[in-house]
Amino acid sequence: MSAEGMYLTVKSDFMLAKGFLNVFGTPYFHFQEYKPQLNPSSEPMAQLLEAFLIAQVKNNDKNPMYGVEIVGASWRFVILEGKNYVVSKTFDSIDKDDLLKIIAVLRKFRWILETRLLV
Repeated sequence: MSAEGMYLTVKSDFMLAKGFLNVFGTPYFHFQEYKPQLNPSSEPMAQLLEAFLIAQVKNNDKNPMYGVEIVGASWRFVILEGKNYVVSKTFDSIDKDDLLKIIAVLRKFRWILETRLLV
């Protein structure tokens, strides 16, 4: 996918998108997980941001992109709006309080998806 003259490609670990069967149309949320046993030199945040840039071109709208970078038990949520992005604090999925916050963020995204993005 071309973004400002650059050809980008990325393999997303998991994506929520509008589409039919194996052909996705509008991506909304990306999960990017670090897997050192597969590629120890990979950078999950860079891969997530690259997936966002591809989705912006594909979606061709002004909606923000949402996602999460997962490294072991650590979760960091990311929002990209235009060319600006924000990264949340790190949540530890082993910690009960942080796990409840992760669930709350995912539920909030579900609400955003149902009330703003799919309408």
